[in-house]
Amino acid sequence: MGASCKGICTQHKVTKVPNSMKYQFGLKRCSWCEVWLDTEEIRCPCCKMILRTKSRNKKRKSLPMAQPTTPTVAA
Repeated sequence: MGASCKGICTQHKVTKVPNSMKYQFGLKRCSWCEVWLDTEEIRCPCCKMILRTKSRNKKRKSLPMAQPTTPTVAA
């Protein structure tokens, strides 16, 4: 059985966080649904794919840690 987006991820979608700091704020990315999520889960609540917790880009990996604040969740 393949993964498929059921639209549940839009309820957990995060907005208004600078692109270069999303992983530093503890957000996770679902590559299948193409959304950023603020969740403690390992898998996407929508498609059950494993969420990305690290940047693929080495430049972003080497950025200094910023002071985290609470991201805004879309309602």
